[in-house]
Amino acid sequence: MWKSSLAAVLSVASLVLPTEGLACASCACGDPTLTTMGNEQPFAGRLRLASQVRAWGLTTGQEAVDAVALRELRMDLSVAYAPLPWLFLSATLPLQTRSVQQVSLSRETAWGIGDMEVGAKVFVFRDRDFSPDHLIGVFAGARLPTSPSVHDAEGVPLSLDAQLGTGSVDPILGLSYSTFRADWSFLASATGYLPTRGREGFRAGASLRTSLAAQYQPSSRWALRLAVDGRLEGPSDTLGVRDPEGSGFLAFVSPDILFSPASDVVLELGVRVPVLNLLQGHVLQTPILQATVAYDL
Repeated sequence: MWKSSLAAVLSVASLVLPTEGLACASCACGDPTLTTMGNEQPFAGRLRLASQVRAWGLTTGQEAVDAVALRELRMDLSVAYAPLPWLFLSATLPLQTRSVQQVSLSRETAWGIGDMEVGAKVFVFRDRDFSPDHLIGVFAGARLPTSPSVHDAEGVPLSLDAQLGTGSVDPILGLSYSTFRADWSFLASATGYLPTRGREGFRAGASLRTSLAAQYQPSSRWALRLAVDGRLEGPSDTLGVRDPEGSGFLAFVSPDILFSPASDVVLELGVRVPVLNLLQGHVLQTPILQATVAYDL
């Protein structure tokens, strides 16, 4: 009997007491554009969760001589929160499984947590507070050495290629520009990575990653996106010994489809197809397959 009375009191209270009105993310930012994780429009209190699965591979060296084939499947778990209309805080934790096969057919396999990335994106320009047409953002962050060292059954550490992270603290700095034009939106971004020395004295080369993307959205439910992504990477070194293999420039053509099956949910399916390989040495990059689901709370 008392449970029924309590339920009735709570029901009445929910109708009488004022509550904060909630709106979908599109309503709150004033723009219906479907956005990928990291490219969303900001508004105070926006909280976004995402999970991205990627599959890719890389082969270095000459076939039947010294080739090393790396294959990886990873899931990135991401969260982004905007405490202020001009600030986004973000964190991404990768869960990875990686295998490395030598030309001798010997294989190393690792799985576990990779290196986390944390950062803050500050929007330094917007042409208006609500439903802006132009946004400029500056990103600053770091990749942290959260991946543990992986060992084989005898307790011997796996090779650096098989490890899930570098064990270094790598500063990140980026700049992005977005514009929204009715059914169309455009994005340009450049992000620089400056790795420090990590496991076994290894330091990856400094790199610059760029993206130019155009998106056409004829419906509130789906959109088509096409990007040209580039990666310029300097030579790595181990204990001061320079290794130019794998350094240079690599460009991808990246088509995606975005779909919103429900309010505040965005699904993305895409592929990154390498179209220009100017890397030093014998390096073959496979296409990168990826699928993402993002949800605004």
